[in-house]
Amino acid sequence: MTSHKVGTVKIPQFDKENYIMWKKKMLLFLQVANPKYSNLLKKGIKTPMVIEPEVIIDGVVTTKARTYPKEPEDFTPAEKEEASLDASLQLILIDSLDPLMNRHVMNCKNSKHMWETIEVINEGTEEVRENKLEILTSEYEHFKSNPGEGITEVFERYNALINNLNINGKYYSIREVNKKFLLTLPTHLEHRITAIREARDLSEISL
Repeated sequence: MTSHKVGTVKIPQFDKENYIMWKKKMLLFLQVANPKYSNLLKKGIKTPMVIEPEVIIDGVVTTKARTYPKEPEDFTPAEKEEASLDASLQLILIDSLDPLMNRHVMNCKNSKHMWETIEVINEGTEEVRENKLEILTSEYEHFKSNPGEGITEVFERYNALINNLNINGKYYSIREVNKKFLLTLPTHLEHRITAIREARDLSEISL
């Protein structure tokens, strides 16, 4: 199978063990490939419908009003474009998934349905995700260095936590993230912490 590309960048291949990173890469890939893809994932595609009004003859309803899906050959140019875009997005998602995940999405009706299915399988329901975010937020609020930890170990744990918060929709300002990190460092680094605070604007430097 030939993988989709954007320039020289191949479509990110699904990795259940590193699902969060795959999701981040996929969203970036889709944004670069076509900004309209993101909107399809959020809002989905509307099925074009035929609306037939009721028929009244001599004050009597002879035919009731009805609504039914259009045949593809009757789509307007705009409807054809949206349908083609959704089909292209479905193909990208299918191309990125492994055989097991493909079995889970094979009966999905559109790309939004596919994406939501992938999220539920790998992240849980909305309630589960909300609980996860609460746990991550609590971990952030109570984050501190462990005895014997060096600055590298503290940074790696803290940075991973911030990344998880961001992926789950929770963001803190750069200043707050930096200030929190400095407050968690071991006390023997106090002289370095003070030097950083005095010399740098915490709202402008990266973690």
